[in-house]
Amino acid sequence: MGRYPHVGAFGLETDHDRAVAVRCLADHGIDRLAGRPFTTLSGGEKRRVLIASALAQEPRVLLLDEPTAGLDLTAQGALARTLDRLARQGLGILLVSHDLNLAARLCDRVALLDAGTIVAEGRPEEVLTADRLSALFGSRVLVMPHGADGLPVALPDLDRAAGKTDS
Repeated sequence: MGRYPHVGAFGLETDHDRAVAVRCLADHGIDRLAGRPFTTLSGGEKRRVLIASALAQEPRVLLLDEPTAGLDLTAQGALARTLDRLARQGLGILLVSHDLNLAARLCDRVALLDAGTIVAEGRPEEVLTADRLSALFGSRVLVMPHGADGLPVALPDLDRAAGKTDS
């Protein structure tokens, strides 16, 4: 299906179309799913197939809305590595996500939106601050640097959220 925009007037796939589709499945680690009906796949498998299908179109820009929703940590990591590799190869990627930690790791630039208005935009370590996120979400957010790369990690302040105080 991902090759549909490239198929000729009579809708016949070429050897090149099939090779691109097979490569995209293999690159995404889901070539084992090629013979299964889409309806028999898990939610995470379906999401990975849809992304591979989009990549089979050989786009210059990939638009993704919550691409890791429903994926376990292994699948999230695999997708993040794939997207990082594609970005380094020159593919433009626009990612919409509520997963601030994934965005911090994966994106060169992030933008925070509030009711459709950009309230901050820039490098993750500049934008994802405790004060800014706390104001945006209306509850205290803790932000600390990740030990491996120093990029921000954002967490809800569970003590404050539960009404706990220091005694």
